[in-house]
Amino acid sequence: MKKAKNESVVKTPVTVEAQEVKTIGRKIDPTSKRQQLLSKREAAKANGTFKKGRPIIGTSKRQEVLAKRQAKIEANGELKKGRPSVAGSKRQLALTAKAAKLASGIEVKKGRPKVEKVEVVTAEPIAAEATVEVTFEKAVKVKRKK
Repeated sequence: MKKAKNESVVKTPVTVEAQEVKTIGRKIDPTSKRQQLLSKREAAKANGTFKKGRPIIGTSKRQEVLAKRQAKIEANGELKKGRPSVAGSKRQLALTAKAAKLASGIEVKKGRPKVEKVEVVTAEPIAAEATVEVTFEKAVKVKRKK
């Protein structure tokens, strides 16, 4: 039995010179109004002073509603939305029963119960003299005259 030799090969990284990147399309004029606007926008985004969308009006009805909602959240710690649930309803009873089953480790199946299909196969004796004729009709496409 021959022993395998452990050889290690060290590859030296190859330096690649920077090549000019060719851009597709028209040349960009940095002194144009659009390019100046875009550069100002990018600078504002970098500074965090860029504002997008409509300005907020503090006296509007929407801002009052949002302020009331925030005050409720700060006072109670939560904001309840939607209709309140009735504890004795069929749905709530079913949900609590399902939660109790899950907590106790009973498997809860989803959907409708599976109905087992019973196939009944009946065999009729075939008469030796009986033959069946099958005819096929071919539909022919008629060309219209123009």
